[in-house]
Amino acid sequence: MTYRPDILSGQTKHLIRQSCQRRHLDVMPAFGLMDADTTMIAAQMAEQGKSKADLGRLLGLDSSQVTRIFNGRRRIQYHERLKIDDWLGLGSGATHTTGVVVAGPNMIPLYGYVGAASEGRLTLAEQNLRGYVSMHPAQQHVRDAFALEVNDISMSPRYEPGEVVYLAPNRWPTRDQDCVVVTRDGEGLLKRFVRREHAKIVLHQLNPDQDIEVALDEIDAIHTVVGRN
Repeated sequence: MTYRPDILSGQTKHLIRQSCQRRHLDVMPAFGLMDADTTMIAAQMAEQGKSKADLGRLLGLDSSQVTRIFNGRRRIQYHERLKIDDWLGLGSGATHTTGVVVAGPNMIPLYGYVGAASEGRLTLAEQNLRGYVSMHPAQQHVRDAFALEVNDISMSPRYEPGEVVYLAPNRWPTRDQDCVVVTRDGEGLLKRFVRREHAKIVLHQLNPDQDIEVALDEIDAIHTVVGRN
């Protein structure tokens, strides 16, 4: 039997309306915490009746990771955004506000990480300027402060892919402080600083849980993490 919208009972229409309202509220409660891109995605999802659970299935994320996106604590990665655009029918003509580079007072550059997450290592692509973000309070008197987007799981669950870390460049960390170590071949390591020995430093990562040694003559720079989003 085929149902037509014009002959649905009043009760059925009410239930459908309630279902749509629930889906709308599902993706809109943290409106004020989201950036412009995520706000636009949330609005499109609400308009099309798509939920957080639907988005999680699309991207292969669990509910906590999806919630972090809508709470402003996890940035949507580029490959995920392509899937979302196709899913929402936005196409290649959609405007990605995070791709617009705009500097302003108390703004710092945001760079992207690209690289081999499977090896627990990152390729630091400082030429990959994604835009500008507000300066972290701990960077107020830091010269040449900048931020980096995490795209690696070696420090999970402390740092998840898509999070932003705020750095004090060329500042040595103290014991148990997080840092980004840049090697002479251009790779970057987001780790916890353990100690400095005669000809090396010892770092610690969480996933897998282990220490890593890096020779001092292989290090090009060390940047201390002073904040996170």
